[in-house]
Amino acid sequence: MGVIVGLEGGGTKTGCAVLDAQGALLAYGQGGPANLNFVSEAQQRESFETAIESALKGISEPVLALGYTVAGTFANWEWVLKRLGNPQAFAVEETRMAFVSTGADVAHGLAIVAGTGSVISAFVSDRLARTVGGWGALIGDEGSAYDLARHGLQLAVRSWDGRESPSQLVNAVQAFFGISDLRELIPLLYQRGMPRHELARFATHVLETAESGDALAQQLMVERATVLARDALACARGVFEPQEPLWVALTGGMFRQPSLFQKTFEEVFSREFPRAHYHTPLMEPAVAVARIAWRRYCADSA
Repeated sequence: MGVIVGLEGGGTKTGCAVLDAQGALLAYGQGGPANLNFVSEAQQRESFETAIESALKGISEPVLALGYTVAGTFANWEWVLKRLGNPQAFAVEETRMAFVSTGADVAHGLAIVAGTGSVISAFVSDRLARTVGGWGALIGDEGSAYDLARHGLQLAVRSWDGRESPSQLVNAVQAFFGISDLRELIPLLYQRGMPRHELARFATHVLETAESGDALAQQLMVERATVLARDALACARGVFEPQEPLWVALTGGMFRQPSLFQKTFEEVFSREFPRAHYHTPLMEPAVAVARIAWRRYCADSA
């Protein structure tokens, strides 16, 4: 007997799931951010090690297979494999992971990952057909938590100095950053600096401000969700017919709970693909990665 490990390194956190030989979840562990575009290799390794150590605590059976994925560009998987006893390894696309996390056995349709960053893929009969986005915070990541947080900050400071109407986004910034004068943001952001994954957490406060009825925050939610939906349409066109039933996996922190953001996304996308069916995650991303690895391991062993 043995176990299957799934490791998912995200922009904000790393997850590690352990399944038994029958595919049942045994344990789950969590570590810090792992996107090498924004954290060091040492930080990534620490995040992986923390998640692995937590998940495998008390498990003595050998690791039969590892499924792995990471946000951004790459990771040094050699030490991970060595750490786990050099098991069979399966690379998993982030967007394929999104499909499985929403309960789909076969990837066919559209997968939207809108977490700290964002990326969209179209799959046809389990084959990756097209990917858009995934360009990172400086030139992309539209509709992500970082994108919403950054635009929320911009609106807050514009409201603060009178360029926009009064908004509770100002109060949200004061509470999140622990400041009273928003000009304190200048040294905080430009001199001391704030990691991308930490700034992305402000998106939750923007969401809450919109849900409380703040007009400026609601306007922003609609705007950024519309941008993401248009990117999804660009990915879907030419791959799927407008009238065919379409599985759309909505994953990442921006879709963690029903909101004006999700409602707007679905409304905009459904205008062109009226038979789209929207699905949100049923499991942690790392569990989905482990399930994919388990299926591939079983198929190879048959």
